[in-house]
Amino acid sequence: MGAWWRGTSLVAERGLVETLRSRSFKVITGLLLLLSVAAVTIPQILGGAGTTYTIATAAKAPAGLVAALNAAGKSADFTVKYISRRDVADVRQAVGDGDATAGLPAATLYTSAKSAGTFPVVVAQAVVSLETSRRLTEAGLSPQQVADLQSIRPPKQVIVGRVDNEGRAGAGFAVGIVLYLALTFAGSAIATTVAMEKSTRISEVLLAVLRPSQVLVGTVTAVGAVTLGQLLVLATPLAVAVQVSDKIGIPTVAAGDIGLAVAWFVLGFALYAFMFATAAALVDKITEVSSAITPVMIILVAGYMLAVTVVATDPSAGWSIAASMFPLTAPLAMPIRWASGEVPVWQLLMAMALTAATAVLLVWVASSIYRRALLITGRRVKLREVINNRALS
Repeated sequence: MGAWWRGTSLVAERGLVETLRSRSFKVITGLLLLLSVAAVTIPQILGGAGTTYTIATAAKAPAGLVAALNAAGKSADFTVKYISRRDVADVRQAVGDGDATAGLPAATLYTSAKSAGTFPVVVAQAVVSLETSRRLTEAGLSPQQVADLQSIRPPKQVIVGRVDNEGRAGAGFAVGIVLYLALTFAGSAIATTVAMEKSTRISEVLLAVLRPSQVLVGTVTAVGAVTLGQLLVLATPLAVAVQVSDKIGIPTVAAGDIGLAVAWFVLGFALYAFMFATAAALVDKITEVSSAITPVMIILVAGYMLAVTVVATDPSAGWSIAASMFPLTAPLAMPIRWASGEVPVWQLLMAMALTAATAVLLVWVASSIYRRALLITGRRVKLREVINNRALS
């Protein structure tokens, strides 16, 4: 076993050194780093000043309204600007022209259809509170009694059923996209490497001294290590930023989802990498790689579409559970479903175990096909041909 690992590590080291020296690796890694840093810093810059709303009144804004809105803005991290206009028509015009988010000339509240958000609700609540206080005072209640009435707490809320965390769900959806792209690019890189080694006869030299499984696992390990490193370059700043800041709009719990996504990439890569390598071993020219890996790409795309359409829409549905447990779709479906917060831990562990076991099985199957296909040169090999010729023996 030690000799097997030594041979595999030599192949992996050779592939790793060649990849790290390439200009494309340096360019892609640099772009990923810039993308990750931009995703962290830009929301910080844009969101540093907070949100500002503008309210227009027909005269100077009442002191009570100003105090209520300023207090609400302090607790909700927004600021309010106050502008005065001559009459109701001017207030309405200011809102229509976009000079004000809302207008309150008298008893009517004018709001902007484009940028109002929840601010009109805050204004309406403030007006109702002030008017309630005035009427209670006129009815003979003391200021202390009015304050006691307004300090009544609403009933405690208990969420029953599905917990919908849109921020975490959005992070899970983004993770699914990143994993799909990472598996696609890594699979294409492996297929290209295998096809190039076969067309240049390097594979024949390697198979003369090493086992097919050593060559295959070594090649896959080299590409996988590079891709995983690039994925960590992209994910690490985001995970750290999620923990220390709320400006990027992702809940803190999503940092664990990002870390879990890295583990799923390793499992998904181990699963699909050998399928890509096997498909590439069947070609004779490097120009035939894209058509050879099409069946694998169809499986990968189908798994991705199932994850973003079925699983993301209803994580608790039967099809969603099946997709997140089936090894060929689990690497893409389970991270999205896990981000919904509805997955029992035992399902996560079982899905990971099934995916890992399938990847180990594919090492044996792919090595047998890989050995037979690499030794047939001069033409493209059909998968049925190597199987019928007892390639799996």
